[in-house]
Amino acid sequence: MAEPTRPTVVADVDTGIDDALALLWLAAQHRAGRLDLHITTSAGNTTAALAARNSAEVLRIAGCPEVPVTAGATHPRVLPLTTTPETHGPEGLGYWRPRSGGLPDESSPADAVAAWAAAAPTHLLVAGPATNLAYAVEHEPDLLRGMRVTLMCGAFTYPGNTTPTAEWNTWVDPHALSYALEHWPTGAEPPTICPLNVTEQVILTPEQLAEWTTAARTAGHTDLPGLLDDALRFYFEFHESVGVGYCAQIHDLAAAMVLCGAVDTDLRDATVRVEADSDLLRGTTVADWADGSGETAGTGPYWGRPANAHILTGLDPAAVFARFGEAVDLLTR
Repeated sequence: MAEPTRPTVVADVDTGIDDALALLWLAAQHRAGRLDLHITTSAGNTTAALAARNSAEVLRIAGCPEVPVTAGATHPRVLPLTTTPETHGPEGLGYWRPRSGGLPDESSPADAVAAWAAAAPTHLLVAGPATNLAYAVEHEPDLLRGMRVTLMCGAFTYPGNTTPTAEWNTWVDPHALSYALEHWPTGAEPPTICPLNVTEQVILTPEQLAEWTTAARTAGHTDLPGLLDDALRFYFEFHESVGVGYCAQIHDLAAAMVLCGAVDTDLRDATVRVEADSDLLRGTTVADWADGSGETAGTGPYWGRPANAHILTGLDPAAVFARFGEAVDLLTR
């Protein structure tokens, strides 16, 4: 029997600190021959150009400089760009200063989606705002048919991390996520959404970080523990400043593992809509859970519309960190 073709994964990121951990894990899988990795960026945590530069730096440290990085959307579809230096540092990687060069500031969602078309991915991770994704839905819907798509975004009847009701990626470009979900291509598998309800449970402690950095230093790697220490020290300090404690919620790493099936998950189908035009509720995500049976199966009871997303409702945070520990071992061999 022929061996199955390894998946081609595009990670569409706005590389801040938790994106960097997701990229390190994906790069380890790439180095191990388990997938082919491509990176595109959007503006969110930082600019699209800095996100591209940061991504190239993470790939350099991971020993995967050959992985292509393409800058994409430089601003949301409708709203002005807001970045978050208080969360991810002035350039996106906390206290770490990249040694890799930058990429041109001029880029567009068309550039990112063209890179997707060239890569012909089987899996797409959207770990930043959905700006590039909305462009693909609007202009290249065939790309999404036959592809598994996972997004880190949203919060469902759960406090936001940007406003009382909104998660950051959704708040930055609510029009993009709203458009993508409302116009999802017929015949394409609905995306999986990894919301704050679950990702905020993936809490990294200094003790866990020390295990990884000690292992990397023992193996003779210097840049990897340096990046982890400098980036996550900033992230710990941010979380402490907002009352979470000296720890960090690692959203995007969890989403990458969900995309690749690396951890067990619980999912529920729902019809998801996004508030884009209200100042008060900008970026709020609302789910009409499609838990019926028979004639109502797959349709939410309130809006009567077919489910357009699979929503992550549970995973084991310890499994996420165990898989990342294995990746550190792969990257330091």
